[in-house]
Amino acid sequence: MKAFAAIALASAVLIGACNRSSDRQLHQSALASVQQSFSSQAAPPAPAGPADYIVDAIAVGKPTAGKLIDITWKDASGKTVRLSDYAKGKVVFLNFWATWCPPCRREIPDIVELSRDMASDVVVIGVSLDDGADAKAKVTKFATDKGITYINIVPSPTLSTKSIAEAYTIIAPINAIPTTLIFDRNGNHKQTIIGANTKSYFVEAVKKAM
Repeated sequence: MKAFAAIALASAVLIGACNRSSDRQLHQSALASVQQSFSSQAAPPAPAGPADYIVDAIAVGKPTAGKLIDITWKDASGKTVRLSDYAKGKVVFLNFWATWCPPCRREIPDIVELSRDMASDVVVIGVSLDDGADAKAKVTKFATDKGITYINIVPSPTLSTKSIAEAYTIIAPINAIPTTLIFDRNGNHKQTIIGANTKSYFVEAVKKAM
């Protein structure tokens, strides 16, 4: 079973974040390079239902301090999609979470509402740190039960989502979840939110990045 603990943030006790036990710590891994062989593409049409929003991680780009790091995934139709294309011209709300994390589960409904209400200006992307052979099945069931209608990236034989979290440590260590990173329309990092929060807080944070 996964262990949960509160973490300290800015010398204060932060309630609402899951701290993974040592066996869940981000392992050191070589960062996969995003394949550059395909040209830029327009954002694909919205998936038909919650299960179609669960996508397989393929690659993560070279980390650059203060900038959105590209992530490549394969969607339900088998199409290769790159985050920089999918989110072009929009604010990015990148949420690291897991189905086993109670604070993560608690904030999901607010994130779902945010993704719907601000769809014209914001792209919400979840990165699930669930692991194991049944990770995709667990996330798919959770997404279906909760009506999640934004992209959630899950591990695949090609790439562990822990490698994505490891790449993003150049911006903020993903030592506790949920952790949310917000980037402006040009891919510049604007805010890190550690621990569960509310829709109103998220909306204000997103507006500051516009």
